[in-house]
Amino acid sequence: NGDAVESATDSSRRSFTSVLGEHLTELAQKDDRIVAITSAMCDGTGLVELRKRFADRFYDVGIAEGAAVDIAAGFARSGLKPIICIYSTFLQRSFDQIFQEVALQNLPVIFCVDRAGVVGSDGPTHHGLWDIGFLRIMPNMVLTGPANEIETKLALEFALGQDKPVVIRYPKDFVPQQEFVRAACAKPFSLGKSVV
Repeated sequence: NGDAVESATDSSRRSFTSVLGEHLTELAQKDDRIVAITSAMCDGTGLVELRKRFADRFYDVGIAEGAAVDIAAGFARSGLKPIICIYSTFLQRSFDQIFQEVALQNLPVIFCVDRAGVVGSDGPTHHGLWDIGFLRIMPNMVLTGPANEIETKLALEFALGQDKPVVIRYPKDFVPQQEFVRAACAKPFSLGKSVV
């Protein structure tokens, strides 16, 4: 559904983007090492509230995806917990920086990859179809793909506890309503499992 982000004000229909943005803001309240970085996508990646509440820990680098990754690598080296929120289709612009500055160095940078998959109303230039292919070849990289609100929150908490780069990829869509979420999605969040 291409209207997931725009319609997220309906509390019964929340987007993955809004869930991640809200939970990231909650976690930033508890941990002042969390910094958020985006490339001219504050609204689209759900960071508006975080920017308002923690302006000193929010960085919009403009349309400079490679610079976002370089900055995140520097933050990680200095002991901060950088989280890059970016659309999948634009992440590919920073392939070299992801490889050289984050993956090879095994730095704990979190990539929140929004609009993973086919995105409908955003059009073919925004389909996030290539991120799995180019991120799977990166050394030390962990990829996650939460399927619902619970897993989205747990994936973010999991990523913050890692000492390596982690990707959280999610679609531009509504999260499944809670009555459809199965018990298999309960804690603890673990790698290598799926719910079919």
